[in-house]
Amino acid sequence: MKHIQIALFAAWTVLSVSSVHARTSTLLHPWEFKINAGYNIGGTSPLPLPAEIRKIERYTPVSLALHGALEATYWFNEKWGLTTQIASDLKGFTAQDQVMSLRTEIEMDNENYTKGTFTGSNETSIRNTYLTIPALASCRLSNKWYLQAGLYAAWLYNSGFKGNASDGYLRENGPTGDKILVDFARFDFSEQQRLFDWGAMAAAEWNFSGWFFLRGQLAWGFVSIFPSDFTGMPFKMYNVYGTVAISYRLKRL
Repeated sequence: MKHIQIALFAAWTVLSVSSVHARTSTLLHPWEFKINAGYNIGGTSPLPLPAEIRKIERYTPVSLALHGALEATYWFNEKWGLTTQIASDLKGFTAQDQVMSLRTEIEMDNENYTKGTFTGSNETSIRNTYLTIPALASCRLSNKWYLQAGLYAAWLYNSGFKGNASDGYLRENGPTGDKILVDFARFDFSEQQRLFDWGAMAAAEWNFSGWFFLRGQLAWGFVSIFPSDFTGMPFKMYNVYGTVAISYRLKRL
């Protein structure tokens, strides 16, 4: 019994010392800096999927949808802090789907865009790169686990929204217009996208080894990537992307 009491007392002493050390370290060095490197996967999509999209046949994420960030956290105490980043995020994918009466604009043989409702096969490829700056409340659950939640703002500095329509037909100017057979036609809406995006962000981090952390993150956009007066897409499309990253703690100040 005496040995058990000694063991329990020793364990309590170790935990107390560790807690005091963590608290003292936080108070003396409230600034914490990290670099993050990872991969984005998700979609830029209407929510929910509209009736015009009948079937999604293929979805392929961007092979190198890289995320890189410099992160800074100021700890107010041992539990709560405020985090921000300067991040670069490539977001995108390629999707093939079957659509019916989709109001859009496509480039015909004369290189002019024709408006109407398209029925047939549609392929869309998105490659957008954003400069992202979030403001996140940080919570230290333990020495191993951290949670973050807040808002982000992002600026589009490299845009790509292209695709093609094929194996179908276009009703010019609307569902009752002249029928134009479409073997293959292109569209490029890259320059019509908004330059600004904002939304909610949440993340969890696990300190798996020394200065290294495994990070899971979700960013959900609140504004459509196209302005309200854009006629090439009949519905709003939002950025919804997850990120898996490795974080390295640089130092504390």
